[in-house]
Amino acid sequence: MHHIFKSFPIALRMIFKDPVNLILVILPTLMALALYFSAITYIFWNATEILGIIKTYVTSGDQATLLAQILTVVLIILIFFFMSWTFVFAVGIIASPFNALLSYRIEKKLLSEVLDEDKKKALEKVRLGLWASLKNEAKKVILILIIGTLTFFLNIFPLFYPVSLFLMALLLAVQFLDYSWSRHEMRFGACVREVFAHLIPYGFSGFLFLLLITVPIINAFVPALATSYFTVLWLYRQNKIH
Repeated sequence: MHHIFKSFPIALRMIFKDPVNLILVILPTLMALALYFSAITYIFWNATEILGIIKTYVTSGDQATLLAQILTVVLIILIFFFMSWTFVFAVGIIASPFNALLSYRIEKKLLSEVLDEDKKKALEKVRLGLWASLKNEAKKVILILIIGTLTFFLNIFPLFYPVSLFLMALLLAVQFLDYSWSRHEMRFGACVREVFAHLIPYGFSGFLFLLLITVPIINAFVPALATSYFTVLWLYRQNKIH
């Protein structure tokens, strides 16, 4: 269990002490933040249209303006909540080529294997691996939909809330563990056996990141941090590093 907490500082060090890794983190994170602010800006600049709709029902101009402002704020808050719960999965697809290379580089570094430090070559690898990464993410989306549907039905019954939460946490962990699994060409059965063998560490770690997802802006950094963290944790659980 101590590997759960020991992996955090190592994961951060692997990102911030390697210029190439830092670039692989910054680029998809900027994309993620752009999604956030685009959605908020769109609502803000369309507030006049909301005002026009409200004016057809409210005779007083001041009341209509106040209602439009309140509605705009409510919509922005709702978008924050919606994006908080769907954000990591959506951005995970966008950032998958970057995260795949990030996970690869972190493993190589921790195993003291030789790495190419050329930034242009690293970004070229991202471009070349784009299609393969997206295909792999498509497979994970299917799994996400299956487990997501299961958690939805479990949430109908309060008794199963803890089970539903645990499944969500485990699903989050699996999404980022898959970079290591795919790189080592692990079969589906082997992946399932590994999850059951390390159910508590993976589930608990996933829950910690599940908490971070609920914090707007901060969750923009979750995909990169989770990729680094679960790569380190996986290496620990496989006894590849000590």
